[in-house]
Amino acid sequence: MRPHDHIGWAFTGPEEFAALAGPFLAEGAARGERMMYVCAEPAPDAAALLGGGFDPGALVVASIAEVYGPSGVVDAAGQRATFAAALARAKADGYSGIRVAADNTPLVAGEEGLAAWLRWEIVADRFMSEHAVTGLCAFDRDKVDVDRLRHLATFHPLSSAGSPAPQYRVFAEAGNLRVEGQIDSLAVSQLRLALSVLPPDTGVLIDLATAGFTSRVPQAHLRRLADTGVTVTIQGVPAGPDPVLGELR
Repeated sequence: MRPHDHIGWAFTGPEEFAALAGPFLAEGAARGERMMYVCAEPAPDAAALLGGGFDPGALVVASIAEVYGPSGVVDAAGQRATFAAALARAKADGYSGIRVAADNTPLVAGEEGLAAWLRWEIVADRFMSEHAVTGLCAFDRDKVDVDRLRHLATFHPLSSAGSPAPQYRVFAEAGNLRVEGQIDSLAVSQLRLALSVLPPDTGVLIDLATAGFTSRVPQAHLRRLADTGVTVTIQGVPAGPDPVLGELR
């Protein structure tokens, strides 16, 4: 994992989370990054559980309430400011960036919390794409059902091998929202959600080498999206025959 990478990870139990977070954070230490380890209730010996050996000040261990607030419903704009401040402090202290491993399971438990979290994932992904931040968003599969895990994976450009594979992905790339996978009407509705919390000049990029359409209906929705002033770019050549691919003008 390198700066700007953003991965969603499905794990089982707190011990497994610590086991995966340890090497992830150690990799950041080797890159001169400040590390953040976030979970609901960090153990007093969390640094030791992660493998230890971190320089003083290099590892920040914090609770979800300390980082994301006590309400359990994340405010995307406020959260961006929180991580921007953490990045600025790290840079001022001589670190090259920040690397965050967070067990976010409690924040996606309810419908209100999930909706707020998805808005934050969109903003966070854009933030990571533009700054020296590496993020691991972890969710306990014993507490989050498979359909919700799949939905969460939609807004992560990378996923662990054991995570449910989403039908499509929406993530930030060079000021655009890039869409990969099989695009249906739901995918376009998720694009609208993402665009509503991103800067107004954000465009949509679809590369036919990594994306396709389930029918002509999402193409029509994309035309209407373009009619609102959003720049929609479709480029490339399909990797295989695409019987529903139409022409977008």
